[in-house]
Amino acid sequence: MVDRPVEVWRLPEEEVRAGRPALTWTVGPGGELAVLVVPEEYAAPAGSWPPVRLPFDGEVVVTGPRGEWRVPLSGVDIAGGHLALLPGGRVLLADFRADQVGADWVPNAAVYRADGTPERVLGLGDDIRALVTDRDGRIWMAYGDEGIYGDHPLAHHGLLGVDTHGRTVWRPEQRKLPAYPLEGLAGATEGRYAWLAWYPSSSGSHLTRIDPADGSSNTVRLPVRVPVGFAVRGREGVFLSRGGELTWHLLVGKEWKQTAKRQLRLPGELDRERAYGRDGVLWFRCGNGWYRVSV
Repeated sequence: MVDRPVEVWRLPEEEVRAGRPALTWTVGPGGELAVLVVPEEYAAPAGSWPPVRLPFDGEVVVTGPRGEWRVPLSGVDIAGGHLALLPGGRVLLADFRADQVGADWVPNAAVYRADGTPERVLGLGDDIRALVTDRDGRIWMAYGDEGIYGDHPLAHHGLLGVDTHGRTVWRPEQRKLPAYPLEGLAGATEGRYAWLAWYPSSSGSHLTRIDPADGSSNTVRLPVRVPVGFAVRGREGVFLSRGGELTWHLLVGKEWKQTAKRQLRLPGELDRERAYGRDGVLWFRCGNGWYRVSV
């Protein structure tokens, strides 16, 4: 039977009334929902980038199996396009883009301890389109075309895995990919595996599964051209399109066969920028509510 989306958490009304909107969000490897809430006083004019005035203060609200807790952040000078959770209750903030001063690239990410104090800054590359962390603290990314064809050395590979010091732990062997990446789409994890969705310049999109244990990878075609996000468990997958359609698929050989579909009928606008898959569960946002659905 097709699983129905279940609401996991909703931004409290007191946060909304106090003018503390959710800037960005993520889901940790253990199924912890994390939402970065920032006072409206730091909001930049509509349509501008970054969407906040730097530096800003805020809180990361984490809801997980052991309840709810908050990580206070102050004086943040990273725009925070990407949020991720790391082992030990640590938080990673990363910007989409990276600035270059002369021949040097300015760090565009920061790691914060569980109490909100800064641990380190690092550079993760330019034009990060998808970012997800695994249970061992590795950071998996898929880049956009401006990064891949730009000057930042990390982004050239299209797909990349690094540790929290920014050291490369995995990069693809281009001869093993069906085409050269042009744009990253979404990321997910399944047990020890990391999954990255991307598309090349030609038609079609691809899904690459990476095994960090030996560095091996396997790539299959995506059943949805530009998904917001996806989740995989074994040979089953669920994919969310930008039009709000959920489709369930079974991987037969190297081809996904659709088994079911459902159009979302939920309050609020769908977040088309990010959704996260964790061990067969897809997490997504509509309005001020966060939902999950299983494969």
